[in-house]
Amino acid sequence: MISGLVAIVGRPNVGKSTLFNKLTRTRNALVDDRPGVTRDRLYGTVYLDDERDNGFMLVDTGGFETKGVYFQPFKENLVWEQTEIAVKEADVVLLVLDGKDGVQAHDHELSRYLVKLGKDVIYVVNKIDGLEHHPRIADFYELGVETLVPISSAHGRGTWELVDMIADRLRHHDMLESRKNPHEGTQIALVGRPNAGKSSILNRLLGEERSVVSDVAGTTRDSVDSPLTFNQKPYVIVDTAGVRRRTRITDGLESLCVMRSFQAIERADVVLMVIDAEQNLTDQDARIADLVASQHKPLAIIVNKWDLIKDKTANSARDYEREIKLKLRSLSHVPVLFVSCLENQRVHKIMHVVEALALSSTKRVGTGALNEALRKIVFEHTPALIRAYGKRPKFYYATQVTVRPPTIVIFCNVASEIQESYKRYMTNRLRELLEFGETPLRIIFRGKAEKRQKPGEAPERAVAGGRRDMTAPDRFAVPAIAFRDDLAAENEGGIEWDENTAEFQWEPQGTV
Repeated sequence: MISGLVAIVGRPNVGKSTLFNKLTRTRNALVDDRPGVTRDRLYGTVYLDDERDNGFMLVDTGGFETKGVYFQPFKENLVWEQTEIAVKEADVVLLVLDGKDGVQAHDHELSRYLVKLGKDVIYVVNKIDGLEHHPRIADFYELGVETLVPISSAHGRGTWELVDMIADRLRHHDMLESRKNPHEGTQIALVGRPNAGKSSILNRLLGEERSVVSDVAGTTRDSVDSPLTFNQKPYVIVDTAGVRRRTRITDGLESLCVMRSFQAIERADVVLMVIDAEQNLTDQDARIADLVASQHKPLAIIVNKWDLIKDKTANSARDYEREIKLKLRSLSHVPVLFVSCLENQRVHKIMHVVEALALSSTKRVGTGALNEALRKIVFEHTPALIRAYGKRPKFYYATQVTVRPPTIVIFCNVASEIQESYKRYMTNRLRELLEFGETPLRIIFRGKAEKRQKPGEAPERAVAGGRRDMTAPDRFAVPAIAFRDDLAAENEGGIEWDENTAEFQWEPQGTV
């Protein structure tokens, strides 16, 4: 059972994020030599056993700042406000001290603050990398504490003894709150350019000030996971750093933040791309949307700051949406929602859109209904003649092999020569006829004469929508095991799995 919350606090650049990564065995927290990197509260889980049944929640916080020690570009001390929230809800607080710098005046100030709150505090002296550094610990007893825990979070020295001490302290606390893993549930990634309002949307959806919100572009750095329950279903909203053009990124830290944003897209089940209504859909927004589409992620476009558009008419939203979809021709099925976080307009509709996208992305269609739709599509619009072969494509059989995204394999005589426009037509019609809604479909065409795949060789496949470099590994290829397992339940159309060749052996059952 995951119970208890432990907050890591301290001055900037004392090693709080490094300790967080070490204890959670992740790299979720950004680590950099410059002070003031962490701004938002970052939650993780520390497990006390190999089975991951027991543990506690750990939260990383921004550095303690006052007028004398100030590293953030905000007019108000927004980062400390986030830290205060973490401290007040924590059961145990780790006050991390810098063993190299020695005791600072702000260490005394922070210690007095925690004592005044009556918190259970463990004083941790970091950067004690060896026995020769132990004499440094003596200076910290002037804080008026009896026990100091020397560690080196960078090298892991003393960290697991610290975990045992934390677990022992938590056992002495009555009525510890059981907590859900912040990473379990349908993953929703909030992406977009800097200052589009992603953090504001997150705070509105959660009903609390979860992320730092400021007019300063690039306020969010870490990818912040926040659990949310909607209609009795668990979700995790991931607030990400804004993505600027590559040519405008000159700082290594910003590059790392952008990389984390891309990783959030990869692990997301649904992506919400937030754009600024006043700036309309920019080229950078289009690039982000293309990146999401290339990974076949369900996407919704959230037009924020709609209240700033003056002289709106009854058709303003419709015209605005039409202009967006003209720029994103391959994403005409994507839903567009107009909101205003400042006025709290239509923000509540976002989760309804997310729920519909998540549900449709897990939908399965029976083989019979799928092939009936395929017959209707070909009857309505026959594919063009392939001049190289002097014949038209023939479609033998179709089956859905997996979900997230819904992936359909269509067996045909010639796969590589089918026109891209006809592939897009089939994709759009399958989405309509099979009621997949606004979720993306992935269509894989497999030709009868397709060469057998050699061990270690990337398969050559024609995929509906977009250009593909056939010499590069197909990162979105469906593993053969997926075909085998999903077709085992239906086993129609004469398709059989050959264990010797690790391929499908099949005979056409007529043509569509």
